[in-house]
Amino acid sequence: MKRALLVFVPLLALANVYFVIRDVDGIRWTPGAGSAPATIGIFRPSTALFALRDSLSVGPADRHFVFGVAGDIPVTGDWNGDGVMTVGTYRPSTSRFYLSNDPAGRTADIVVPFGQTGDLPVVGDWDGNGTTTIGVFRPGNATFYLRNSNTPGDAEIVIPFGVAGDRPVAGDWNGDRTWTIGVYRPGISTFYLRDSHSPGPPDYVATLGIAGDLPIVGDWDGDGKTTIGVYRPSKATFFLQNSNRTGKPDIWFAFGVEGDLPIVLTARTRGARHAAQQRSAETSPPRAH
Repeated sequence: MKRALLVFVPLLALANVYFVIRDVDGIRWTPGAGSAPATIGIFRPSTALFALRDSLSVGPADRHFVFGVAGDIPVTGDWNGDGVMTVGTYRPSTSRFYLSNDPAGRTADIVVPFGQTGDLPVVGDWDGNGTTTIGVFRPGNATFYLRNSNTPGDAEIVIPFGVAGDRPVAGDWNGDRTWTIGVYRPGISTFYLRDSHSPGPPDYVATLGIAGDLPIVGDWDGDGKTTIGVYRPSKATFFLQNSNRTGKPDIWFAFGVEGDLPIVLTARTRGARHAAQQRSAETSPPRAH
């Protein structure tokens, strides 16, 4: 099989070298916990264009397509638990999620009304079963409303966290394969992250970015833990960090154009899905009747 080796040296940390090995099947990753690192993309709100990269480096889009309508907010996830990350959008005008199970975004396979006017979308694997599901953050009362299925209904998890004006983020901060909540405070460019679905103080506090930056989080080095990053729309540049602590970015590169919104694609496998199902069967208490 023909292979190529790309070596990317971050400009802000010349001592660190990241190896991305590519073949015709996509990106493969050998260090760390055996998972592939997350990759990035952008969503152009004016045209509903998704442009996706297969590596954390400068270069043209590896894939691009239109999904949604102008004014939508992008989301990404494994909506059906098949191990493939795909795109979706949240339409603020109707408070509806439009989720595609197609890697090329040709169809909206799931349409779910959820939330109210002014809410911001947030998605994650809230119960660790291998499927990404929907949620919203209500800036007015700084509260998360999360569902464990991509179906209409009331929030199953309600968590006050943050302050008015925060932006929501979600990820697996501690590597236990369950996603939990966090916020980014634009006024002071600071992340506040929680390891559980409960009110309380943050487990991690980290400052990154400058005024006007947008938060983005992902497992940038493939070690199984989600870490912080920001996208600078004015310069169309990603600044990513491999830990959830204040410091200089480990990875820095430009992608997109001014005004784009950042997205992340987290690599998942059928093996990860099977492991999640096994954990769920072993740890879930019996349901009350």
